[in-house]
Amino acid sequence: MKDLESGLKEQVVELCNKALEAQEEERFHASNRDLLNVYELLPEPKEEWKAYIWLISNIGDNYFEQDEFELALEKFDEVFNRDSSSIDNAYLCLRRGQCALELTKQELAQTMLSKALELEGKELFEDEHSKYLKFLKQAAE
Repeated sequence: MKDLESGLKEQVVELCNKALEAQEEERFHASNRDLLNVYELLPEPKEEWKAYIWLISNIGDNYFEQDEFELALEKFDEVFNRDSSSIDNAYLCLRRGQCALELTKQELAQTMLSKALELEGKELFEDEHSKYLKFLKQAAE
């Protein structure tokens, strides 16, 4: 993965911070607008830049928060297909699993949610709907 040159990196960081601020304020459409602006700034091929995986993950997270589960899962699938280390990121596993469950893709949901639980434990699920842990419990029975 390549790093951006300093001038472009400053622009990207500024827009990313603006997007994160919008996320924190639960203005997910605004956050994605800023993230898509960052996407446009990345030189081709976009997938080769360090910022790419973070960017796609955050776009997916915003879609998840808006109950746009198909769009979110597309983004998380892309992250997992492009970055093999994603399987070791509990939060990414959690979100991908949640999207899969919402879309009734039980096998993927069980795999991802189980991995998230294995990596971080129940604490990761504390602020999430109880249905995700209930699903894992039922799947284990």
